[in-house]
Amino acid sequence: MTTIEEINEIKKKIRLREWLINDLEKFESKFGLSTKEFVEKWRLKKIPEPEDHTVLEEFLEWEGLSESLEKVDNELKDIENRIRES
Repeated sequence: MTTIEEINEIKKKIRLREWLINDLEKFESKFGLSTKEFVEKWRLKKIPEPEDHTVLEEFLEWEGLSESLEKVDNELKDIENRIRES
């Protein structure tokens, strides 16, 4: 059975997920890449580290937001699995 606490946890994670997606979309629009494309290329060093410190900070933030979204998605899947098992 789902408790009020679980429902509140789900709502909180969904709001966080929406906020993360909104911020990721700003980077995607600015740099003309999907987050998935950016992260793959960035981690494989197909995108060189920018000399401009502002752009480097943006890239690092973009990567961090992507990791946060992945974490939230995994947490939501875990909650879903717990609910299904109960």
